[in-house]
This record gives sequence, structure tokens and C-alpha cells, in this order.
Amino acid sequence: MINSVLDALPTYMMSVFPAPAGVIDRIEVLRRTFFWQGNEDKRKYHLVKWEEMNISKKIKGVGIRNMKFQNQSLMMKWLWKFASAENSLWKEVIAAKYGMRDKWMTTKVTSPYGSSVWRSISDLWDFVLERSYCKVGNGRKVAFWMDKWCGQVPLSQRFPDLYDLCQMQQATVAELWNDQGWNLHFRRNLNDWEMCRITEFLVTLAQFSNLSEEEDSLVWNVGSKGCFTVNSAYEDLNIVGFEEVEWPWKMIWKTKIPYKVNCFTWLLAKETVLTHENLNKRGVHLCSRCFLCEEQGETVNHLFLHCKWTTQLWQMFTNMREIKWVKPGRIKEVLKCWNRDGNAGRKEERWKMVPSCIWWTVWLERNQRCHEGK
Repeated sequence: MINSVLDALPTYMMSVFPAPAGVIDRIEVLRRTFFWQGNEDKRKYHLVKWEEMNISKKIKGVGIRNMKFQNQSLMMKWLWKFASAENSLWKEVIAAKYGMRDKWMTTKVTSPYGSSVWRSISDLWDFVLERSYCKVGNGRKVAFWMDKWCGQVPLSQRFPDLYDLCQMQQATVAELWNDQGWNLHFRRNLNDWEMCRITEFLVTLAQFSNLSEEEDSLVWNVGSKGCFTVNSAYEDLNIVGFEEVEWPWKMIWKTKIPYKVNCFTWLLAKETVLTHENLNKRGVHLCSRCFLCEEQGETVNHLFLHCKWTTQLWQMFTNMREIKWVKPGRIKEVLKCWNRDGNAGRKEERWKMVPSCIWWTVWLERNQRCHEGK
């Protein structure tokens, strides 16, 4: 609901204008308060850092949108439209006002005068171009040395020694190609020790076959469709600095159960649910006691795995499938082994719901005994 409602309110403005840091901070406060079901007068416990909530579900987060990254992704859309548009009046106006750095992008706006809108948008050019490559058609727009069209980096970066020797450093692919092949112009004759380098260079160029009548185009390298989308740009921004973790957090969200139960399972896997143990860590000093068995202290792993009453629930389901199961010691280990085996199908989908259903039932029962005395 946070993503679908609260994020939709400022989207129109954020697709054109950079949101001030103070505005983003205020929106984030409102979203945090809404998620944790508090209000400005009464603050509830925040069980995890908000930054972790913004992380993608593929890594270890909840996938709530980061407003700053959302703002940048929406503005990048205009850069992609500018690079892809042909014979558009708005593009011609911007190109005439700010000048073109190459066939794809304008020069960076450094002057304090003029529109602050395009100045802010153009600051994102490097991000867009780093995640794009050029598809050569007629070769009239793709810069031979400077654009990324033959490999993962521009030829000027892969072969800097040959680039320094080239006379036509700003030439397009069409200007250096003819029916006989490549017409490269160097400032001097190459030495014998440079022959290996030029051979490697020509082998790299051998993957190019010929020009066509199509226009050159940019291809978005994030995702599989090759075309820029706001979502793909956001996802790429949001994973910068994170690596894929070994434990598959994303499988929590694949289970077809109510979203609030998914969120609860995620909090359990992070062991941040407000049991007596976690309340004591937060400075609320209580005599830790399990409300179900009344025999041991209330920790996450005891309450949801090892309590004698919870153990009966686990045994009931494993006996139904005639499974001999050694119960793991932690929540994450249960999820991993529970989802590891089995076949596809409706029965298997229902089976994957069992851990979350048990934990949600245990938590409701625990709260009734704790708060309502039942």
C-alpha cells in the first residue's frame, strides 16, 4: 500500500523536478510512521532500520521504494527520451540551448543561469550511458572510439595507445567504414612491437559485419528488453553497494499468503520480533518468560521453534507427510530446508505456507495470553 498510494502522490512532480532533501526526509517520516502503525504523537517501535526496508526483496529487504532513487529514475526517463527521439521540437530546443557533447547527449550544464530542471536531469547522463550500449545501424551517430558499441567499454578505453595515435578521434563508425573494411588513420606508421596490439584490435572489430539502413540506437543494458524503464533503473540504483546474499531472502515473498504474514516472517528471519528477549535489548526490562510453556525465557527461536506447545504443531504437520525431520535451530534454517525439497503444484504451494502459518498462529496466541489474559 505504501508503494501504490503514498508513492503515487508526488510522482508527477518528481518525474521532472529534483525533490529537495527536506521534502524527501518529510515524506520518509510519514511513510515510516504509516508502516509501523504509529502517529506523530505516539511513536511505536521500529523493528528494523528504514534503510533495510528500502532494500530490494532479492537481497534482504522489503522493497519499499527509496524516494531519492525513485526521483532519479523518473528523471532519467527524460534522458532516454532525448537520446532516442528523432525530429522532436523539445529535443532541438534543448540541444540548441545547451549544446551537444556527442550525438546522444547534451553537454553538462555548469552555468548558474538557465533552467535548473535540465541541469539536474543532465547530471544523470553518466549513469544512463554506463548502463547502455550502442546498436550500430547506419553508423552515423555512433562514435567509433568514444561510444560503447564493440565490447563492454569504449574502444578508446580498451585500446588507449591506439586511440592516442588515431587522427580521427571523434569519427563515427560510418566515417571509418567502407566496402573494403575499416579505413583507420594513424598519425604515424606502427612499429613492429605494436603489431600484436593492432592484431588484437582488428580481431575485436571482426565481430562487426556491415552497416544497415536502420538508424543507430541506444540499448538499455539492465534487464532483458533492451529498453529503458523506470523500474529497471530504480532496481539498479537500489542494489549499488549490495551483493547477492547466500540466504535466499526472496523466497519469503514468493509464498502466497497475506502480505502482513510475509512481513512477519521476514521480521522473524531477522529475529527482531518483540519477544521478551528483544524488549530487554531495547531497554524494557522484563522477567523473560514464555507465555505458552511458562518454563523458559521468551526468545524468538524458543517461542517459534522449541517451545513444547509449538513443537506439537510442527509434529502434526510433519506426521501428515510422514517426514522424519530434525528441527533446525533457527528460523532462517527452517525456511531454507522447508522450501528446498518438493515438487511444483498446488499441494506443494500449500506446503510452503505451513511455517509462516504456524508462526503467525503462535504469535496471535502468545499476544492473547500476554495482553488479554486468555
